[in-house]
Amino acid sequence: MSVLEQKAAALYGEKKYPEALDIYLSLYQKSPKTEKYSIFCGNCFDAMGDPEQAIAFYKKAHKLNPVSATSLIALANVYYNKGDFKNSEKFSRRILKSFPDNASALLNLGNIAYCKNDFETALAYYETVYNNNHSSYIAVINMANTCYDLMRYVKALEYARRALKLYPSSVDAYIIRGNSYLELGRYQKAERCLLAAMDLRNDNPWIYTSLSRLYQKIESWDKALQAGWNAVLFAGEALEDQHINFGYLLYECADEKGPEMVEDYALRWKNHFADSKKVCYMADALLQDKLIKKADAEYVKKIFDTFAPDFDDTLATLEYQVPEYLAQVTADTFQKEFFKTTRYLDLGCGTGLCAQAVKPFIGWCDVTGVDLSEKMLNEAKKKYVYDSLINDDVVNFLQNCEQKYHLITAGDVLTYFGDLKLLFEKISKILAPRGMFIFSVSENVYDTADYFLTPSGRFAHSGDYILKLLKISGLNKLYMERKPLRNEGDHVVYGYIFAAEKIVEIEKA
Repeated sequence: MSVLEQKAAALYGEKKYPEALDIYLSLYQKSPKTEKYSIFCGNCFDAMGDPEQAIAFYKKAHKLNPVSATSLIALANVYYNKGDFKNSEKFSRRILKSFPDNASALLNLGNIAYCKNDFETALAYYETVYNNNHSSYIAVINMANTCYDLMRYVKALEYARRALKLYPSSVDAYIIRGNSYLELGRYQKAERCLLAAMDLRNDNPWIYTSLSRLYQKIESWDKALQAGWNAVLFAGEALEDQHINFGYLLYECADEKGPEMVEDYALRWKNHFADSKKVCYMADALLQDKLIKKADAEYVKKIFDTFAPDFDDTLATLEYQVPEYLAQVTADTFQKEFFKTTRYLDLGCGTGLCAQAVKPFIGWCDVTGVDLSEKMLNEAKKKYVYDSLINDDVVNFLQNCEQKYHLITAGDVLTYFGDLKLLFEKISKILAPRGMFIFSVSENVYDTADYFLTPSGRFAHSGDYILKLLKISGLNKLYMERKPLRNEGDHVVYGYIFAAEKIVEIEKA
């Protein structure tokens, strides 16, 4: 190695990437056909956050030495890191054609499968690496984590134990063991593992989140709240999932022990993260701020993006019945013979449960779904119910919509709006004459107001308020019934199912 190479390598090791790059570029310009200089330049660009330049240099290296795995591994990794799984997989498989046991390529394919929630395939790749090399810590910790996601908690414990033998100070292994023991109901062992992880890394927010779950399970609410608070403090504003977790912890504590117990934490949370609209909205809901008229759009998007992959399964466990109610009311009241071609709009369509239930009762139609969460729309596509899916805020869509619809449904969508006056006016405007609006609202059992912001961040409405809005919006009520909508904790959430028809003359208030 030349003196210049040694200097560049030292600078790279010190994370002085621009300085290292200057030397490597000069070496590359003097010897453009030397593979390693292209690789080194690519590494510097990658470390500096410029994947496109890194890819260009890795491809130059591959062209210089097509039989070398080094450039292919670099390409596979850089494409993976930029989220281009298609190209990452392509280069990983190209490596395996010549080097079938290459650990980097196998791990990369496992990681791609994991990111796609194909946990079985991911586990198979990780196991192949581990079987080839029992000293591979990365393979065994990935096996532990994947088994945890597959709910194979005993296996996760075993693999995490093996990881600790290879790397005794593995924070991840202790966290996986703690969470696995937690899921198995072995709370003392869970606490010991999580505290051991904290001894190694006391600023890791995920440790505190796991501890808050543990203390919540054993109903040690003071400890749960303190651990949750530490989680968001160490997470900062950027790790939004930690704030969502803390919001749910505060809500569940308020539901279990009363709102007074969480008021101090909600105020501290709001004041400490005053620039976060999501945090402020969740805190205001817990503090039952009566001035809030609608949910923060970014909060709603984040919630549904997070839960999209498991949303249908989660609702099934809550005995969610709104899609079936809307479908039955549609079957009983919607008269499709009035319309030559039925256009159906599913507002806040989510994963498509409502349209999937409703469509069989209206026959052939053109179906449009609108939702704020792109990840929910990705799940809705899989149901093959919609002719078009639009990623937009409901209010913004309605304000710019020029189409007329014969049927509009909104299942558990209005719960994210308090004041519904503008929404109903816009819905009425895009309904064709004799078109129908069929929807659900949660019942306000908290006070006598038109609507109430609950600690969960959802709004509940009074039936009389909905009837008043229908009337002034030119919608004639055809159906109204109080129904159990879903379970929430250990109680049933009741609400109303409405069906209204667009009338020609709008009665003024």
